[in-house]
Amino acid sequence: MKLAPAFLGNLKPGQSTHMTTDPLVRRRILVVDHDDEIRLSVCSQLAQWGFEAEGKDTGLSGLARLAQAGSAPEFAGMLLEMDMPVLGGMAVLQEMKDRHPTVPVIVMAQASHIDKLRNAVRMWAQEYLVKPVDPELLKLKCASVFSGRPHRT
Repeated sequence: MKLAPAFLGNLKPGQSTHMTTDPLVRRRILVVDHDDEIRLSVCSQLAQWGFEAEGKDTGLSGLARLAQAGSAPEFAGMLLEMDMPVLGGMAVLQEMKDRHPTVPVIVMAQASHIDKLRNAVRMWAQEYLVKPVDPELLKLKCASVFSGRPHRT
């Protein structure tokens, strides 16, 4: 089974860098991957585990979806594919860091791009997954990263 990533919220001056305690927000994940099969598979897996997953097929559409939320973090996190056309994962990750620092990100890519994944974690991402993603590892990392606990900014 193949799986994929992506999600977010905005931070205003004076706002806490901790995620909201609203249980519905803590369970909402944005999955951003240009591969339809992977995106749908990840969203399906997340739904089976009690998350509400929303998928977007480009970095631009993922960022636009986050911008709709305004200053309130609408997503508990994002699963983000690093190798997307047009606006790649590193550019999306930088935007997340700058505009949505309270929304944790797990990045994903093929094993041949392990250096890119490690660089993303050094840059700001909270975790990474190698594709094809092991469902149990996806479940563990999502439960850990998207738990609502404060994370580094």
